[in-house]
Amino acid sequence: MALATKPGGDANAALVRSDVLVLLREKRYEEALARLYQARAETPDNAELQKGIDQVKEFLIGAYAKRLGGLDQIAEPMPPVAGRSPDMVLLARYIDGTSTYGDLAEMCPLGRLRTLQVLIEMYPRQAPVSSTALEEPAPETARSASSEPPAVESAVIDGTSSTPPPVETPEARAYREAFTRGTAAFIQLRFADAIEAFEQCDQLRPGDAAAAVMLRRVRRDMASH
Repeated sequence: MALATKPGGDANAALVRSDVLVLLREKRYEEALARLYQARAETPDNAELQKGIDQVKEFLIGAYAKRLGGLDQIAEPMPPVAGRSPDMVLLARYIDGTSTYGDLAEMCPLGRLRTLQVLIEMYPRQAPVSSTALEEPAPETARSASSEPPAVESAVIDGTSSTPPPVETPEARAYREAFTRGTAAFIQLRFADAIEAFEQCDQLRPGDAAAAVMLRRVRRDMASH
């Protein structure tokens, strides 16, 4: 990781590099991500730290998808279970028996990484513990995790990446903002506002599966209230 240095910051940068390198080599990816977040909190303007965070997150998304058996798997409805975490309760609102793990990762306001983590907790039978579970991304998530662990390690430590980060287009930004607005309205039971936002998503991306799923959910919930 090519950490930017400031006077007196060389030692801290070297310590971060050393810590992250050890964690990645030991395949302790979640801990490496936590260490990078800690370092970014201390130096929030360091762009290289954010690059490292993004690269580890993308790899973990692919690895979690593999543990779930692929993002195209349908998330089966689950009966109410006592002791669910708040994140599980939130995610359960989006599970309708037709949405895939990939749909849920895109729709849930928890974010892709956290949503997949929670799905693994909710569907443990589909996420067996394996020594190779975090070693390679699932084939169907290659676009989300384009590097195997050695490449991830190199990219995070050296600050290099074979794939440049995508540039968000105005249309993509408008879709993301509308989807976020619709999700917030849905959670707050503001169904009319949610429908308006998701219909905007459908106009921006005709035939979009995520928007169609959310429109169906909102209309169904609105009819039951």
